[in-house]
Amino acid sequence: QRDYGEEIWTDIKGAIEDAKTQIYKERDQANCQKVILVWSPKNGTNWRKLVMPMYKMHRKSTPKPICYGELRDEMSKLFDNISIDYLEGDDIFHMLANKIPDSVVVSIDKDQYTLPDVEYLRPHTMAWPQYTSLDYANYYWLYQVLIGDSTDGYKGLVGCGPKRAEKILSEFLDTGIDPRGLSTHVFNFDGAWEAVVKAYKEKGQMNWLEQAQMARILRVGDYCSETHRVKLFNPDKEQWWQLPK
Repeated sequence: QRDYGEEIWTDIKGAIEDAKTQIYKERDQANCQKVILVWSPKNGTNWRKLVMPMYKMHRKSTPKPICYGELRDEMSKLFDNISIDYLEGDDIFHMLANKIPDSVVVSIDKDQYTLPDVEYLRPHTMAWPQYTSLDYANYYWLYQVLIGDSTDGYKGLVGCGPKRAEKILSEFLDTGIDPRGLSTHVFNFDGAWEAVVKAYKEKGQMNWLEQAQMARILRVGDYCSETHRVKLFNPDKEQWWQLPK
């Protein structure tokens, strides 16, 4: 769409062609043959808003592009697609990728680095897909717990930026290079989690568990379709959140 001040113009035909071009380009970049589009629910339901009502509240002031709904409908006619009520699109990636051999998660969202054992492509920053190990996924997840994500409405540890987060976590992360020249990671999650909790306590913050739950993109085993429940991260007990039916 184009904003001309008094009027906003949109061209749905042009939008469809642009979207198809982008999808095919990223499919080829991922070296895949088929495409599945992953949507967040049309009805706006989101389990994180139930757990933390302030999640993404500030985004309400930003309207979606005029033709977004129509474009989504048209793309859904052209490509296989999936959405699940109360799950963000991000929450579906890991479950879907684990069911489809040789699949690649394609997203511009850096949060996908928190998904273990997947091939991931950020098309605007990577030339080809990269494998994310469990150790690196856990490292990046706790990194997000510390720095927060202002766009999603969870603030993390007050005053903690990337350098401070890396300093807190660095002693628990060993990196290396394998015979193929690829990076390897070994991460002491339990020790790092204790350090994260300690850092929160030193700041007088008691919301480390809530922040970790908001920062965690759902993984295989975190959602039960039969009972319609989401498993919340909690190292002290098994904690499930019952979703409305």
